Order: sequence, then structure tokens, then C-alpha cells
Amino acid sequence: MLPIFLSKIFLSSNAVAQNASHFETRIRPVLIERCLECHGAEKQKGGLRLDSREGWMKGGDSGTAIVPGDPEKSVLIKAIRYTDADLAMPPEKKGGRLSAQQVSDFEAWVKAGAPDPRSLADAPVKRAVADPKTFWSFQPVRAVPLPTVSRAEWVRSPVDAFILAKLDEKGLTPAPRADARTLVRRAYFDLLGLPPTPEQVETFEKDTAPDAFTRLVDTLLASRQYGERWGRHWLDVARYADSGGYETDIYYRNAWRYRDYVVKSFNDDKPYDRFVQEQIAGDELWPDDLALDGSYQMPEAKKAHFEARLGTGLYTLGPQIHESNMDGKKIRNETFSD
Repeated sequence: MLPIFLSKIFLSSNAVAQNASHFETRIRPVLIERCLECHGAEKQKGGLRLDSREGWMKGGDSGTAIVPGDPEKSVLIKAIRYTDADLAMPPEKKGGRLSAQQVSDFEAWVKAGAPDPRSLADAPVKRAVADPKTFWSFQPVRAVPLPTVSRAEWVRSPVDAFILAKLDEKGLTPAPRADARTLVRRAYFDLLGLPPTPEQVETFEKDTAPDAFTRLVDTLLASRQYGERWGRHWLDVARYADSGGYETDIYYRNAWRYRDYVVKSFNDDKPYDRFVQEQIAGDELWPDDLALDGSYQMPEAKKAHFEARLGTGLYTLGPQIHESNMDGKKIRNETFSD
């Protein structure tokens, strides 16, 4: 048999584990689902917070929310029991009273001492509402003085200075400079998503000119594969696919036009504001009659406007359940919402 003092330690630690499990499985989920909307970081109705131990210990306008070990003296227990109409929580407009089992779980939790590992330091911070006049993204671009760094010779561009300053702050040193083989492979994978051929690696390794890497990057940016690689990120956001998914998987016959439009926009280095305008309202901003007027030649301006209208293909993509086509208003609403 275990010595008595070891038995007490074992039984005590086992009780602690059971209490912690009870809180995590039966108390915390209910607090999150039913209580924190009105008594969390965003709002403290009646001055009460229930998202941390410090919160309910401090209590609110009605006094201390919980008296550990004594459910009968705990305001929270009285509220969820619905014994006082003025104190009944959660209110009917928020889903009404908790189930009998949930109330019993809270009573058992308080009776066990209301063990709660949450700390106010870990609780979500109330989000401040930004003033549009001072929000960072609306401020004009301005020059920022470069920070003082430990190794000025390491800095090759202003960006390097800020990187090195942060490394200095953390007590870190820069990694050694990558060799030519590593550098060329990084560039290819990053910009094209493809590895360089052995011949391309060899060519770069033999190029010892100071601007070798700059010329390599320019070459990769000029490649069609650049738009295919980086356009994929936008196509993911735009939920691009050649079909609608689900059982019937409706085929979008001309979806490729939008795909090619995105790839071309990246390869043309199209300004972002123009790129967005074309997709949102290309047909409204450039509503030309695109007829060729009997000629096989289309003016460059009209070609650009035609491309803008291709951008509105954004509205025709996305998942689609075939059966919902029987309700035109519903499918239209689902498409616009998506």
C-alpha cells in the first residue's frame, strides 16, 4: 500500500485533474457560447466580465459573481437558475435559460472551488475602433529615417537597415550570404514556382558581374511563368475553377478567359487600382461598343477596354449547386454573396 502522505498527494492531484477537465469540457464551452457576447472583452453588461478568473472575482454591479465553494451565495448561480426575474441570465432574447444539466454543471464547478485557469492577461483585448482620419493605411507615404545598426557594411539597401536593426534588437546575427547555386534556385522557385535547369544554374554561377542577380530577377519577372505562378494566388481568392463542383459539376465554358486575364495582368504589371476596377465594374467604366465596324483591326484602346470587361468574369465563377438554378433569385443572391 502507498504511505498515507503519498495517498493524499495522489488523491489531491487526481481531484485537480478532474476539476480542470470539468471546467474545460462543461464550463468553458458554455461561457463562450452563451455568456461572453455580453460579458467578454467587447462588452461588459452590468460591469461583469466572465472571460477570466479575475473578471468574475471582481464582479459587477450586482456584486461578486462567484463565491468559490458556495453556490448559494454566488450571484452567477442565482442568475442561471432563473430564480429572480430581474437577474435571469442568459436573457430570453439571447436564447433563454441554460439546460438543467448545464446549471447542475455550474453548481458542481462552484462547489468544487470554481477552478479556472484563465487569466485576464490571456483574455482577448477589446478592439479599439480606428479613426479613419488617423488609420495608418490612409496616411500619405513619407520618408522614414534609417535606424542605426551594428554592421553598416552589411546594409545594401534601406530595407536591409530595418532588417538588421530588428536582428540587433533580438541579439541575432544575419545568416551567411547564400552561394550562387542556392540563390538562383531560390529566385526560380519564388518567382516562377519552377526549378532552374542545370544549364541555368551553371550560367548564373559563372556570371560574376555585380548586377548578375538583378538581371536574373528581371529575366524571371519578364517570363510568362511569373504571371502563372503569382496569378494563382489571386485566382484562389476569386474562387476560380473550370467547373461549379458538387454532383453535376457544371462546366464553365469560358472560364479560361478570366484565368488568362489574371495571368496577363500580372505579367503586364498592371496597376492594382486598375486591376480591381476592371473586375468590379469594367463593363460600366469602359462600356464601348466593341464591334469591329467591318474592320479586322481593333484599336489599342478598344483592346484595353475589352480586357477590362473580361475582368468582370469574377462574377461568373464559384461553386454552384445545379438544383438551385430552379430558383433564379436564390442562385443570383448566392453568387453575389460569394
